[in-house]
Amino acid sequence: MKKLLILFSFLLINQFLISQNKIVFNTIDSLFKYAENNSISIKTGEQQVLLAKWQKISAQAGLVNFKIQSSFSLTNNVKLPVTYFPAEPFGGEPDTFKEITMGQQYIGNINFAPQIDIVNPVSWAKLKSAKINTKLTSVNNLIVKKMLFESISASYYNILSLKEQIKISNKNLYTADTLQTIMYNKYTEGIIRHQDLNDATINKLSLKDKLKQLQISLNQQYYTLKILCDIPQNTELTLTETIIYNQPFNLNLKTNNQLDFKLSLLKADLAKEDLRINRLAQFPTISIVAYNGWQQNNNNQFFDSNADWINSQYIGLRLSMPFPDINKFTLTKTANINKTISELDAKHSKLQNNISNTQLNLDYKKAYSQFKTTNQIFLLKEENYQMALNQFNASILSSDKLLIAFNDKLISQLNYSIALANLLYTKSKIEINNSMK
Repeated sequence: MKKLLILFSFLLINQFLISQNKIVFNTIDSLFKYAENNSISIKTGEQQVLLAKWQKISAQAGLVNFKIQSSFSLTNNVKLPVTYFPAEPFGGEPDTFKEITMGQQYIGNINFAPQIDIVNPVSWAKLKSAKINTKLTSVNNLIVKKMLFESISASYYNILSLKEQIKISNKNLYTADTLQTIMYNKYTEGIIRHQDLNDATINKLSLKDKLKQLQISLNQQYYTLKILCDIPQNTELTLTETIIYNQPFNLNLKTNNQLDFKLSLLKADLAKEDLRINRLAQFPTISIVAYNGWQQNNNNQFFDSNADWINSQYIGLRLSMPFPDINKFTLTKTANINKTISELDAKHSKLQNNISNTQLNLDYKKAYSQFKTTNQIFLLKEENYQMALNQFNASILSSDKLLIAFNDKLISQLNYSIALANLLYTKSKIEINNSMK
């Protein structure tokens, strides 16, 4: 009884561990949500946004630019310097000198020197630059997220398409097996040639090989999806959604995503601010400066209780004027060229962004047209196959033409499912673009 209990517990724990390594997604939106919470690229983007915010806070603190320098020193003048004074005032002979040791041996010094910039043009420019950089980082992260979701969508619908192709191929494999049996019976009856039987066998083998290739492609797409979503490799991934052929589609679905153009505009603004920073760096800075210090001098010891700490203070304004040099000049010229380039890039990006949107809208219409056409072709090819099968059974059609009709029907059915998956993917891309603006 005890052994049975241990075995049952082991099986229960093992089943629990296996269930922990399974992830099931019912829709593509649930997959997007998982990627949003677990994708390393999205997490990296979030850290970049956080970094940009702290840079903005740093720039805001730099507006005041409060600095304080403090120092504490203890100096033991082991050997004090000697100064020569005229000896006559001390009772010596004229034109002679007396050696006198100057200074104190033990000197303690404590001081504080605060400084506050009240006019610092560069700090204001850096703050605006930091604000633009924060917006730029957010837009760039949206672009990264959009591209990631588009890649996930492509892999997702590839998986659905491959699963549907495997399902179709399995059904047709049963039909191919039936055809082979019919051919064999007709061959044993002497109605058809051995070559016809071989063709039926080859047809079945080819379909089996296609099924294997489809399964390999399906496994590859699962691995691709795991990489995109940062799902552990040993986790079993399951997509329960299936392709629905008779679902409605909105032909007026369009996108006008301008993220790329927004990014280029922010880059141009950042280049303008960089130029302004370089120009303002040549302007003076006005600061309030102050000093508060204490010094103790004596010849006995450090921190002598009998010696006083002497306090000194001052407060004032300081004008700091940078000296113009060739380095500042070249930096300003370079920043000006970069600004011009970024403005030209922004103009090109607007045109490219609009063309990309138009292309995606046309891709959707094209995918819908292909879907409807492949549907009609499949229905006709299926009808042709049924007529060919009836004619073959009536011994008025050759076996090779029957196999051609069968393969035409299979290819048209596969093309129909592929066209639907492509339409769903294109529709998903438009929805992704519309959700990120």
